[in-house]
Amino acid sequence: MTKLPCTPDVIVVGAGAAGLSAAKSLREAGVVALVLEAADHIGGRCVTDMTTFATPFDRGGSWLHTAAINPLARRAEALGIPLHKTEWDWRRVHALGHDLSPSEVAAYRAYQEAMWTDIHASADPNADRAIEAALPGSPWRETAKHWVTMHLGGNADAASVVDSATYAEAEGDWLVEGGLGAFIAQLHADVPVQCGCSVTSIDYSGPRASVETTQGTVQADQVVLTVSTGVLAAEAIRFDPGLPTEKLTAIDGLPNGLLNKVGIEFDPAWREAILGDCMDYHPTEAEFCTLQFGFYGSTLAVGFVGGRCADQLEIDGAGAATALCRDALRSFFGSDVDKRILRTSETAWRSNTLTVGSYSFAKPGGAGGRRVLAEPIEDRLFFAGEATMPESYSTVHGAYLSGQRVAREILEARGRRAAG
Repeated sequence: MTKLPCTPDVIVVGAGAAGLSAAKSLREAGVVALVLEAADHIGGRCVTDMTTFATPFDRGGSWLHTAAINPLARRAEALGIPLHKTEWDWRRVHALGHDLSPSEVAAYRAYQEAMWTDIHASADPNADRAIEAALPGSPWRETAKHWVTMHLGGNADAASVVDSATYAEAEGDWLVEGGLGAFIAQLHADVPVQCGCSVTSIDYSGPRASVETTQGTVQADQVVLTVSTGVLAAEAIRFDPGLPTEKLTAIDGLPNGLLNKVGIEFDPAWREAILGDCMDYHPTEAEFCTLQFGFYGSTLAVGFVGGRCADQLEIDGAGAATALCRDALRSFFGSDVDKRILRTSETAWRSNTLTVGSYSFAKPGGAGGRRVLAEPIEDRLFFAGEATMPESYSTVHGAYLSGQRVAREILEARGRRAAG
């Protein structure tokens, strides 16, 4: 058993983008922060696989979303790290037994734009409803609505219109050369992390919080909690006293959604799809995947499955998501495409007990829970992570910004304590 290294001022639970960002900000302010991470690696839900394929594969977060206003994009630019700015666009779509013609694909694309406009325009904080109720009519409605799941991790009939409309939109979904997970690790390389150290309980009833872990118990003035709403809902960490009712209500209203990935590496000689090509495959009402090709200009494609479909595929077992993506490839390119695939790998974020899903979405009526979840308790227990960010939830930069926010809150609380 590894001994915990110090008696810190602040304990940060989780070494994802939120926890790393919080710890770095606190350390820069002279506060001793100890980061505890249950996994054997840093990054949390943002981790780059450098070994499976010839190309880096982000198993979790991969894009710098809303790049025009994304602080991580500015950091990458300042460091001279290449950014891949190719715009993704639909090339082929299979919708419930029908292969769309080029003109139908164009109409499908136009519907996607109108769909999001209508969703946001219909948002009423006083009468929230499921996104599905706000979708405009169209022959492409039943297929296009699955893109709500791709964005939110939750299905259109379960996700809040108000929450979707609150998200800060901006141009640009960019890739970072070498992988976003690797970039986050690089930015926080100077932050010490105690890996393989699971937190089992947090007692914040006394003058100092006491955190029980698999490597012993450690105390601190404040604790930053960055675990997902899936972990919180599963009660994987015990709290004393128990979390207030308003926190529990917020957690219930912000379930952890699911987006899984299937990495597919092709023979370099296969060039039937190129960087920026996107293809949607919707064979049955319940099944949907989208394939995006040519990551980093390579022969790596990534298939995405989300929401209930992804949950069912995880239940079906290892390889089920890959099988759906292979069906899609055969539909688009014929059976010979199988011979062009060198290797595949799929994620299973729901089965990961350290995340219990991918990222949060709000149930109808649950959008306000993000601010409630973000509120500290007694200047002792603080909350960070993408789920606490009303305008940038579900993103890596949202998690990163939440860490900086909570560091400011802690510095203010420590200032008040010092003043007496």
